[in-house]
Amino acid sequence: METLSKGSRVVAHSTNGGKPIHLFHWFEDGELRTTFEGPSSRDGNTPDELVPLLREVGFPLTSEGEHDESAPDVDRKAAVLALAERLTGIRVTESLIRDATYELGLVPEQPAEEWTSVVVDITDAPRERLHRGWTYEEMATASDRVRAEANAPVVITYNEPPTRDRSEHETDE
Repeated sequence: METLSKGSRVVAHSTNGGKPIHLFHWFEDGELRTTFEGPSSRDGNTPDELVPLLREVGFPLTSEGEHDESAPDVDRKAAVLALAERLTGIRVTESLIRDATYELGLVPEQPAEEWTSVVVDITDAPRERLHRGWTYEEMATASDRVRAEANAPVVITYNEPPTRDRSEHETDE
């Protein structure tokens, strides 16, 4: 991500399915600024820079960035998506996810024998849920298609009628 974020900003949030692992990473111009699993235990080159924003999106933190026992619980997925929106200016909406083009890749070795699919499961602040899954076979098919397209010759087309054969052209001679 350091290379990808050179001259730019990259925000990533990942979760491990139903397991309680939720990771957040903020890279800025090739530097890991802040990363955390739980927002009260941050790391990176500027781990406390996001504390005011973390509090603003609802994470239960004190102004010093410690866990605030008196604060109400928050939907962590909704809060981290709000954080990503504030950092990037991009709001994750149902239409954004539904209409997006997804580029999928196939990991050469499956991470686990029981691995069969990837699921995007998001519940937004108004509690509207978006759930979309891809099977291993769908991902393998998409990956094969993209690989074949990448190896295919590039064809450039224009919105012009096809050119007629030279003998079919009318001449004024």
